Amino acid sequence: MFKWPNSPSARAPEHELADYAELLCWKQGTVSMTELAQALGRLAENDYSDGVPEEEDIPSDIEEAFQEIEGRILSCGGGYPFGIGDTGKFLYRIPYDDNCQHLVYKYLLLATRLNMNENREHGDINGTELLELLSSEVARTYLGHRAESLVFGTAEDAGDFPAKIDSLCRALGEGGGYSGQGGRGRQKKDDKLDVVAWKPFSDQREGKLIAFGQCKTGTNWKDTLAQLQPDNFCKKWFLSQPALAPVRMFFVSEALSSVDWRNQCIDAGLLFDRCRIVDFTEDISPALTESLQNWTRAASEATDLPNPFI
Repeated sequence: MFKWPNSPSARAPEHELADYAELLCWKQGTVSMTELAQALGRLAENDYSDGVPEEEDIPSDIEEAFQEIEGRILSCGGGYPFGIGDTGKFLYRIPYDDNCQHLVYKYLLLATRLNMNENREHGDINGTELLELLSSEVARTYLGHRAESLVFGTAEDAGDFPAKIDSLCRALGEGGGYSGQGGRGRQKKDDKLDVVAWKPFSDQREGKLIAFGQCKTGTNWKDTLAQLQPDNFCKKWFLSQPALAPVRMFFVSEALSSVDWRNQCIDAGLLFDRCRIVDFTEDISPALTESLQNWTRAASEATDLPNPFI
C-alpha cells in the first residue's frame, strides 16, 4: 500500500492506482493515462507524433484505474472532486466552490495515503479523530429524520470508561449503565467503539434502531473489520442488553474496490468506504467543516500539494 509522495508498486491494484492518479491530478491540475503510466514506469518516454501513444500501448492496469474512477464518480453521488475528459483518457481537477463533499473527499484521500501513524497531526488537529466526528454525522444522516449520534470517545468524562458507558446508556435510554462484567473496564479506552447512532421514538421506550461503529484511516484496516462486536460489547459493559441488538458499522477512509466487496461487508457490517461517506455528507456542521478545511490545507502544504480549495 503506497503512501504519498511515493508511488504504488508494480503489483498495485486498480483502486490504489486510482488514488495515485487523483493525487497527481490534484498536484498538476490534470493527468492523462499516458502521464500516469509514465509516472509509474509502465510506459517508455517515446516520441509519439501526436503526443499520445497508440491505444494498445496503454497498460491494462492504467485503463482499469480509470474505470475505477468512473465508478467513483457514480458512487460519490455528485461529490467527486475530479472529472474525466470527453475522451475518457485524462482526469482534471474540478475548481473548488465550497462543496463540502469535495472537501470531505480530499480529506479522506489524504487520510488514506498519508502515513496516519506518524503523520496524523496537521494544523494542530488530529486527522484520525476527524474521521470519528465525520462518521458520527454521516451515520446520523444515513439513519435519517430524528436520528441522533455521538462519538463515544468524546462523551462526558471521556477519560473514564465506566462514565462513558453510563453516559451512552443515558443517551440511548437503554442498557441500564455500566456493568463491568467484562473485567477491568476502568483500564479500557473505548473497546473498539468509536461512533454510536440511534433513531429514538417520542415514547422514549426501549426497542429502537441502534448502530455501533468503528473508524479507520490509512490502509491497515483489513484485519480489524470484525473487531467490534456490538452484542459482546453490550454483554460485557451494559447492565442489560438493548431490546434490539445494535447494528455494526465500519467507516474507512479508503475507497474500496468492488473486488471482495461483499465479503468485506459480511465481516464489517454496514460498510462506509470513502465514496459512501462522501455520498452522505451533503451537509455537515460548520465546526467540522472548519476543522476539515484546516487539517486538509495544512496536510497538503506539508506534502507538496497545492491549496485544495482553488
